Amino acid sequence: MVAGREIPINTNASAMQMAQEIFGPGVTIEGASYTGDNDSSGIYSNGDTISPGVMPGNTGVMFSTGDLSGFTGSRPSWWGGSNTSTSQTTSSDGPNGVADFNAAAGAPTYDASFIDVDFTPAGDMLTMRFVFASEEYPEYAVGAFQDFVGVWINGQQVQLSVGDGDVDPNNLNAGANGNLFIDNSNDQYNTEMDGFTVSLTLKIPVNAGTTNSIRIGIADVRDANYDSTLIIAGGSVQGTVLATDDATRLDPQGSKTLDVLANDVNNGAGSLTITHINGQAVSPGNTVTLNSGQTVQLNADGTLGLVGDGDTEEFNFTYTVENGSGVSDIGFVLVDSVPCFVAGTMIRTPEGQRPVETLKPGDLVMTRDDGAQPVRWTGRRTIAAAGDFAPIHIAANTFGRHRSLALSPLHRVLIRDALAELLFGEREVLVAARDLVNDSSVRRIEGGEVEYVHILFDRHQLVFSEGLETESFLPGPQTANSFEAEIVEEICAIFPELCPKTGRGYSPAARRTLKRFEAHLLMSAGQAA
Repeated sequence: MVAGREIPINTNASAMQMAQEIFGPGVTIEGASYTGDNDSSGIYSNGDTISPGVMPGNTGVMFSTGDLSGFTGSRPSWWGGSNTSTSQTTSSDGPNGVADFNAAAGAPTYDASFIDVDFTPAGDMLTMRFVFASEEYPEYAVGAFQDFVGVWINGQQVQLSVGDGDVDPNNLNAGANGNLFIDNSNDQYNTEMDGFTVSLTLKIPVNAGTTNSIRIGIADVRDANYDSTLIIAGGSVQGTVLATDDATRLDPQGSKTLDVLANDVNNGAGSLTITHINGQAVSPGNTVTLNSGQTVQLNADGTLGLVGDGDTEEFNFTYTVENGSGVSDIGFVLVDSVPCFVAGTMIRTPEGQRPVETLKPGDLVMTRDDGAQPVRWTGRRTIAAAGDFAPIHIAANTFGRHRSLALSPLHRVLIRDALAELLFGEREVLVAARDLVNDSSVRRIEGGEVEYVHILFDRHQLVFSEGLETESFLPGPQTANSFEAEIVEEICAIFPELCPKTGRGYSPAARRTLKRFEAHLLMSAGQAA
């Protein structure tokens, strides 16, 4: 239990002042407006001193579904401490039924608090560092009452790149993406909120050199009870430093070295340095133990050393990078599966259909773009079909005429859609199977074990799997991180020009590959059409 101390919050700050507080380098602000209760927004200060471990930065902006004065209290530890209520609900005159929030939450919303900003960015991508804190934890972490953070860029919702993409208790709690959640039920931190996330990040695609519009805020869902707060770090909405997500695989009792800096972007001064792992400050040699049991060490060369805890599971964590000017960003590391077929999937060859696991180097397979092509390498692996490693089942004729099939979550499917051309300038795009899940015709199937099979050609190809056009294995930044060293050596011996850390030296993707937020945009646009 810690003593309560009130964090300074200027609730009289104007919309322009709040915008200037959260936007960083590479952005010109043109205008801003705020909608909500006057006591539900403000600029905070002294976050590192007064609420260490809670705030995403020393200063920043807060939006609440209640009164921000209730975010922290002033009781000493002997008089109840910092967290005195398990159901704090303060009054708010914020608007109810805001269309964007209702649509995103899929339910009526209340007490909204949000800012609209018009701005011109220098680049085509921004990031935002934030914390979501809520009194809905732990009692309503799963259920209908999912207080919701919403961010829309030029009218399109921005998704979180982990879990189901939502910033709400259902997606971020002790059981779902648990490494990203901090339980405050026992009053360990100076906030009235019973739970909150580690500092998270959103990646926001923008149109460089022209005016963009962004909406950022929070709302109660289904009722006006229990306060929730969105906290945005000062200067964090910027495009100078971008920490790009990394994906890897770790055997339950194995270890791995991961170079997360290799794909990060620094358009500012100096070089990038890792300063935090999952919200904990680190120096070279320091180790952080995740809630899921694995450990992550910062090595002297800037790489991360991962060690398993014996459990077969999917997990994720964050890391923070900073450049020579102090500009920082957060990246996610997702320990996930490699794109591959499920054994038993029938692949079209010149001689007819063959189970994918029977293919071997030299065998010919029919491809969409280049006809019959020889397989250059195959790989197989059997794992537990659990969590994010469980295969995705696609029902027959979901995407045209094809039979039912199962793929690994990251295996991309060719989607042919006029909306794709409208949104991305290309009629045909590749979308990861996990981003197509609709819990109806496309579902995740857990239970037992699953054997995954990789097939690699001289270039990235589209093959016919049970009649559906899907991708072959595409070496990329995940190659060195997702396979054992001897497998990486085998692939590089076949393709000596290939860099296993970056994927350079192999062909580009056969079609544009959609990022997760782009896939969600395409699928949601299709449902609305």
